[in-house]
Amino acid sequence: MKKIFIAMLALAAAACAKNEVVSLNQEAIGFDNAFVENSTRSVKDPSYTNDAGKMFSDFAVYGCVENASLFNNVLVSQTMSNDKLNSAWKYENTQYWITGAKYNFAAIAPKANGENDVFSVAKDADGNYVGTTVLPFTNTDGTNDLLYAQNAQVVGPATDNNGTVAFTFRHILSKVKFSFENGYNASTATIKVYDVKIENAWRSATATLGVNSTAWGSHADNGLVLEFGAATSDTAESNTAEAYAYEKTLESYNELLLIPGAAPQVTYTKENADVTENAYKVTFKVVLLVNGTEVKEYSHTAYVAFTPVAGNSYDIKATINAENIDPKNEQEPIEFTVTEISDWNTENQDQTLPL
Repeated sequence: MKKIFIAMLALAAAACAKNEVVSLNQEAIGFDNAFVENSTRSVKDPSYTNDAGKMFSDFAVYGCVENASLFNNVLVSQTMSNDKLNSAWKYENTQYWITGAKYNFAAIAPKANGENDVFSVAKDADGNYVGTTVLPFTNTDGTNDLLYAQNAQVVGPATDNNGTVAFTFRHILSKVKFSFENGYNASTATIKVYDVKIENAWRSATATLGVNSTAWGSHADNGLVLEFGAATSDTAESNTAEAYAYEKTLESYNELLLIPGAAPQVTYTKENADVTENAYKVTFKVVLLVNGTEVKEYSHTAYVAFTPVAGNSYDIKATINAENIDPKNEQEPIEFTVTEISDWNTENQDQTLPL
């Protein structure tokens, strides 16, 4: 069986250029400047960004003053119009700063993803309160982004104009897309790639989160199928496979989100031997066209072994060529050779020209 070799490129999400901002303008504890770290593209990108129409409109906030709970899964929200946030972040039951008291704050966005988590603080060896959030998460279809923010401990200011709490949210899932290069070197041939899937993604896990840390564990149920769609150009308006020529690369229509951590364990045949390793099962279909006519369709199964890291974006790349387009047989080039030139037939060679 011929194999599609899959390469994996990790793109670390860049930090947002705009830093946390504290505005000393009110005695009540307020929330402001909820920034999202930058992320990468796809035709259909499910992640939140700071761009108009891609910013979340609510988050759940958690907070302690000293060791007393102050906010516990409290909704903080903005109103939207024309795909833009247009008001200050608001919450009910206003809380107030206590001069000299030590505070810890954390937040999960959007709020629906913070329903079952537990936020707690404890004193470290230096007497500072350290916050930790334990967050169970279920990935339904790879389209629900999950963001987290936690600030270092702050002290209630001794002023009539106390600061708002500014959060910089970071992505704590992993984002994946596929790229397929046409390496089928035939002048009249093009290919289409579609129905790209990861068939054994984790459905649930638990994140343990700190100020600058994310640890995923308790992974369960690797029966989630993530559907990335067809290979299309980045200007495509629909999830339809496009025919493309040699040396051109197209990407999956969808980018989707994975729970970080080790891939599920699978057993499959690799280089004529059975191997067991942590890998994702990838399936897709390739159509071979000659002069624009669909001639043959091939179904592929491949495996990619990598460990997604929280906040990273991955581009899983494969090259389709004559050696692997058919999963069972390597295609041989059509060649022509001259084996013999027969003698002229001399029988009945005499002819009479009538006059």
